[in-house]
Amino acid sequence: MIGLATVELLDILGNENRRRILQLLSFRPFYFNEMAKRLDLGPKAVINHLDMLERAGLIECYHDDRRRKYFRISENFILEVALAPHTYGVRTYRPACALDESPSPKVQEEVSTKSKGSCNGSQLRDLRSKFMDLENRRFHLRRLLDEIEYEEMTIKRQAIDLIEECAEDLLEEEVLIALTPGPSRSKNLANRLRMPEAVVVETLNRLASRNTVQKKGYEWTI
Repeated sequence: MIGLATVELLDILGNENRRRILQLLSFRPFYFNEMAKRLDLGPKAVINHLDMLERAGLIECYHDDRRRKYFRISENFILEVALAPHTYGVRTYRPACALDESPSPKVQEEVSTKSKGSCNGSQLRDLRSKFMDLENRRFHLRRLLDEIEYEEMTIKRQAIDLIEECAEDLLEEEVLIALTPGPSRSKNLANRLRMPEAVVVETLNRLASRNTVQKKGYEWTI
């Protein structure tokens, strides 16, 4: 799994040319000169972008039998950004059903040269139908996610109203909002709220004295 911080990853993907490179590599591996020509970019710029993407672990390189250096996307992962009132989160994760690693250059060459021109149109149409079915399922999944997000926002608004009644100041409000999704250690709360941990602990202790929060082990919870 990519060990890069999600903030750094967003910075890397914020560049249009690096996104173009990744989009190109999503089709197949490319060697350097072929990529530079396709993207209409100077060699130095392409080298810099490839170097950054490779150091980030997003792409990797290998050499074919003629010692040409190819680049390909290194692994499967998903980047999610959630942004809404009282919600901000960025995370990357590898799908549980991630595809196997890309085949070796030798296997790729065998696949690309086998039975040239013998494609069966009906087989392609069958695969197209499967793609369309997946797209329909993805559409229904998005609708379900929309419903979940709407319900989540409704619950959060209700929680905010209650928090405003329970909290005696803005610090307590922020701490309670941060604890609403689930238990957390004071250090993690401080990092999320960009506050000194001592201030967070003091606020938690005030809330605990009124039985609004409690500490279980190393974590605080509502």
